[in-house]
Amino acid sequence: MSEREPWSLRIIAWNLWELRGDLHALVETLQDLRPDIVLVQEAPRFVLPTTRLSWLARQIDRRVLLGGLGGRGLAILATDDVAAQVIRRGLQPVPQRITDLDSTYPRGIAAVRLSIPGGGAVMVSSTHLALQEENRLTHAAQLAELVEGAGAPAIVGGDLNETADGAARQALEPLLSDPAAQTEHTFPAADPGRRIDAVLTTTGVQVRAAHAVTSTTRVPTERLAGASDHLPTLLDVTL
Repeated sequence: MSEREPWSLRIIAWNLWELRGDLHALVETLQDLRPDIVLVQEAPRFVLPTTRLSWLARQIDRRVLLGGLGGRGLAILATDDVAAQVIRRGLQPVPQRITDLDSTYPRGIAAVRLSIPGGGAVMVSSTHLALQEENRLTHAAQLAELVEGAGAPAIVGGDLNETADGAARQALEPLLSDPAAQTEHTFPAADPGRRIDAVLTTTGVQVRAAHAVTSTTRVPTERLAGASDHLPTLLDVTL
């Protein structure tokens, strides 16, 4: 890559349902889409989490930048070219108010800072907001603090557990916005009626495409609906 060329990236955010769905459809979908970065939510947590995540990475010829045991269900996978640009990486836990069994699911923010060939940097993050609005607002505030402190453009993908008019999403506007049409629904995968998964961007990110994935070359809509209970969401950007 010439230092004068812009850096184009394809980013997929996907709640993988802890790999409980049709693994052949899941792997073939990612192989067909050929993402540079995969932002994972609900990665395996209980049974051999590191081994199973590494298996998935091998199937799609990607490297695990973050995730596995202790990853709070989050992971970031990437190509070797992207991995070579990593400046630093880390997982930040997000505190929650425990009100029910659902609120015991660990939440966090997985983030990597990448050097942009030719100059500059970008922060890329995977996150999974809580089911409870109060906890989502706490999560959004912590996420906003991280993005504001990055000193660089940011891309945040995840299962946000609310649509664009939700309180946490509104708190993040206009710092982080969803460039895709809100009619690009992602959940539930079998009959999508809401867009609760998105890849959000700050200013300084040139978006070329943004949409929910409903099928690929080898994976029709019916098979993709069995890969997870969420559909993947795609973002093509130039930095």
